[in-house]
Amino acid sequence: MNKINCILLFCLLGLNMTSQVEPALFRKADKAKMNHWVDSVYRTMTEDERIGQLFMVIAEPKSDAANMRKIEGYITNQKVGGVLFHKGNPLTQAEVTNRLQKVARVPLFIALDGEWGLSMRLSETTRFPKNMMLGAIEDIRLIEAYGAEVGRQCREMGIHINFAPTIDVNSNTDNPVIGLRSFGEDPDAVAEKGVAYARGLESTGIFSVAKHFPGHGDTSDDSHHTLPVLRRSMKEMDSIELSPFRHYIKAGFAGMMTAHLYVPALDKKQKRAASMSDAVVTELLQKKDGFQGLCFTDALAMKGAERNKQDSPSVLALKAGNDIALAPNKLAKEIEAVKAAITDGTLSKNDIASKCKKILSYKYIAGLNNYRPIKIAGLSERLNSAYATWLAAKLNEESITLLKNESDYLPLKQLEKKKIALLSIGDLYDEEFQSTLGKYDAIDHYRITLSTKEAEIETIVRDLEKYDVIICGVYTVRINEHPALAKLAARKDWVYVFFTLPYFCKEYKVSIKHAKAVVMAYEGTPFAQNYAAQAVFGGIPTKGKLAVTIPGMFYAGTGIFTEKTRLGYHLPEEVGMDAARLAEIDAIVKEGLSKEAYPGCQVLVAKNGTIVYDKSFGYYDYQRKQKVTSRSVYDLASVSKATGTLLAVMKTYDDRLITLNNPVSSYIPSLRESNKVHLTVEELLYHQSGIVPSIPFYMDAIDEKSYTGKLYSRTQSATHPVRLDAQTYARNDFKFFPHLISETKKPGFTAEAAKHIYVHDSFKDVIMQKIKDSKLGERGKYKYSCINFILLKMMVEQQTGQPMDKLLQAHFFDRLGARTTTYNPLHKMDTMVIVPTENDEFIRRQLLRGYVHDEAAAFQGGVSGNAGLFSNAGDLAKLLQLYLNKGTYGGESYLSAETCKLFTQSKSPTCRRGLGFDKPDTGNPDASPCGLLAPASVYGHTGYTGTAFWVDPENELIYIFLSNRVHPTRANGKLSSLEIRTRIQDAIYRAIKK
Repeated sequence: MNKINCILLFCLLGLNMTSQVEPALFRKADKAKMNHWVDSVYRTMTEDERIGQLFMVIAEPKSDAANMRKIEGYITNQKVGGVLFHKGNPLTQAEVTNRLQKVARVPLFIALDGEWGLSMRLSETTRFPKNMMLGAIEDIRLIEAYGAEVGRQCREMGIHINFAPTIDVNSNTDNPVIGLRSFGEDPDAVAEKGVAYARGLESTGIFSVAKHFPGHGDTSDDSHHTLPVLRRSMKEMDSIELSPFRHYIKAGFAGMMTAHLYVPALDKKQKRAASMSDAVVTELLQKKDGFQGLCFTDALAMKGAERNKQDSPSVLALKAGNDIALAPNKLAKEIEAVKAAITDGTLSKNDIASKCKKILSYKYIAGLNNYRPIKIAGLSERLNSAYATWLAAKLNEESITLLKNESDYLPLKQLEKKKIALLSIGDLYDEEFQSTLGKYDAIDHYRITLSTKEAEIETIVRDLEKYDVIICGVYTVRINEHPALAKLAARKDWVYVFFTLPYFCKEYKVSIKHAKAVVMAYEGTPFAQNYAAQAVFGGIPTKGKLAVTIPGMFYAGTGIFTEKTRLGYHLPEEVGMDAARLAEIDAIVKEGLSKEAYPGCQVLVAKNGTIVYDKSFGYYDYQRKQKVTSRSVYDLASVSKATGTLLAVMKTYDDRLITLNNPVSSYIPSLRESNKVHLTVEELLYHQSGIVPSIPFYMDAIDEKSYTGKLYSRTQSATHPVRLDAQTYARNDFKFFPHLISETKKPGFTAEAAKHIYVHDSFKDVIMQKIKDSKLGERGKYKYSCINFILLKMMVEQQTGQPMDKLLQAHFFDRLGARTTTYNPLHKMDTMVIVPTENDEFIRRQLLRGYVHDEAAAFQGGVSGNAGLFSNAGDLAKLLQLYLNKGTYGGESYLSAETCKLFTQSKSPTCRRGLGFDKPDTGNPDASPCGLLAPASVYGHTGYTGTAFWVDPENELIYIFLSNRVHPTRANGKLSSLEIRTRIQDAIYRAIKK
């Protein structure tokens, strides 16, 4: 029997030994060098210094004299081994850290309580998501990358320890202290994400400290204020609370924080905090579960750490098996209590020595044997890297969770049939959500706050009746569902977006039942708002899965996947572009601004269906009173050819109403009696028809008898004051024929060329006759001509039976949500949104704002085949993405793939032109309209007012430049001479990572 008992004892001892897990960072250390350093330091230490190593204080990172005296006193008097900084800013904390390390005889541990990165404690740093949001992410690699980035930032800040991850299993919906800090309610998922984060963090040499052992997720009290009781059975503890910690230990990480909570299943001693229980810390954590790393208490100043006045929390914590007592009240008194406990045998001297050497070993592993001060210069830039910002954005994007999507309501479709309102509930600043929604369609905004009166709510509800779709953003847990809104949700297409703890959804249970869709965004940060808005419209796919159960509504794991259907918005790193190289655009644009090539502009770059650069520069004019914004609308000039007229031609071709090889005269009967009778549609598109470049139609409206002499002159004079170009000046004392031009709108005068200038309806016959009578050059030879596209517009209208602008608006622009892309924008938007073009002192004798700059288009009422379209860059990009998508956008089809392929890929065999598009001149790069780095497959167009776009199907790239270089005069040619547009295009290609 004794022999059997010995064998069993040996087996049990062996099992216990194999269960001990040495942390990976400790295992990898050079033990000989480490022990030599530890022993050499330990031998020189006084007893006070050895005891002091077991304490870490919380300090304010302030550099004023009083605070520095206080913190330095902890080091010189109490000999503390570490500092955990409270809230501050990076530069000051770095400076304070350097000063403290200089004071300390033994290098200090610097710790961070950064559950969501440095920003939890330090301002002006990257704000990463909280764990509940991360719990929704399926791609575990992102969590590890997040941990690694936090580790990199910690190293920059001279931080060695991060009190993260929180791996409490949040199974209690009323938990007041964990909530968003938890990865969720599934122990395995919590373990997977906690381990991934810690793996990333420790890959940089920063110690992770998991918390709050043995699990704070199922408590209803906050240990900051009292001692919570966790009433789980041992079986439940094993399967739920302890499981993530055991995975963490098995993975071999460095630190553990013990919690101030009472767990009767683990400790029979009445109301003893786990952090002060040898049954929990020594027997369970260290012996049974095998954790050999550093054990930290939670902050001992918390109410949950209080036992009775005669007991020292630090003594109890160290005796329980913790290595470091964190932030006790009355530090000096606590250190004296530890000394007394050593003297009376409560604490073993050998145990204190062992803990001290263990701490020194980890200081060696942290590199403190070779301490270097924090480099202050450039610290902010290093912390807030482009990669860090991208990663924070990516984590937000991947977490957005679609909980309900009745009949695939999201992403929103058929925008032309929907009038949309945004209702914000809460006081949170929601500009990012509102502005991002506004990039996809026109959105009206309403808000209900805690101070909104009942009568005001009733007014809002009445106003909302006129909308088809109501997107309701909930930003607060302090405003519950209003009965009137619940009723309205039953009658309208209602979309909820919650920027709150998921459990709060239950307060909106009635209206959620009626809602078409429910989106969970978890937090109200700018990134969360941005990507939630994108999810509503399909700018991103939804991938997130709910990490907790919302009782009676949604189970953990709920998450409906959707496809990306529209342009999204992200950082350049998302599509493999270098943000720093892309920033070269800023310098080029600012050069143009400083040299007055244009007063302002918009530049947009999209790649792989994602807008990665969308900036506005300068002002509307040189008075510099109104800044250009992303909402500013520009006159596109000849860009209208490839984004308006050509689009209509493609639609007409798609509907089999025309063929390219047919004579255009077969569709425009008026041409049959002219020298244009045999010109084909294809020749017009290629600009190989031989038609003259332009015709000054307005000349036929000018009464030649109203002035004497010539209209134009080579020199400027009193009679010819208006400069048109470098060598041409014009007079402006002429008058128009009253039967063709009227100052007021009246019957027969419906075409508005400018303010107080209305053209008689018969003038279109004059235009047609001028085209018929114009000379015809050599067919098949490239000669750019606006007349080609004026004829194409006539052809479209003849074949479709409707005005071209109406066709484009109904079939394309409204459906795309391109609300600023339109002809005659003054009919649809405020003048103040529209950027002015020229101060036309010649024909219209006024500043042109909202009226088309091109005279030929103006005398056709603002709608012409060669010009007339207005837009901002964001809306224009939707149309260009349609080209890249081969005719689809927003989950809807506009053109066939075959038609898109034909028009975007075809090229003339004799010149650089495509079918309606311009293309690079590969044979003569100096004459090319594109940058030198643009591939031959690029197609696009430039515009006289200072505009351009280029689409690159090889790289799935869109580039848009919009300016008003003709303000105040068209004679300004600096945009071209400085090569601004082409230099920007080359900068874009240089930014693409190979």
